[in-house]
Amino acid sequence: MVKKYPCPCCGFYTYKVPANEDCGFICPVCFWENDSFIISDEEPSCSNGGITLNKARENYSVFGACSRDMIEYVRPPKQEELG
Repeated sequence: MVKKYPCPCCGFYTYKVPANEDCGFICPVCFWENDSFIISDEEPSCSNGGITLNKARENYSVFGACSRDMIEYVRPPKQEELG
């Protein structure tokens, strides 16, 4: 089995490398586009329409996607992504 790493937004194990080593990966569970250039969870992410990682986490907990306009693209986590 290939080792997976957690998404910084939803926490499910969808990343093939640690988040700080990947730029541009889009999590299929929450649709957060990894932005390794932001230095804090409160910094707006250009890759994600200007929302912060903290706001994306809040959005995911409320409606299941990093932002409301990405709901149509997400899917539930697979068993192996639960950690």
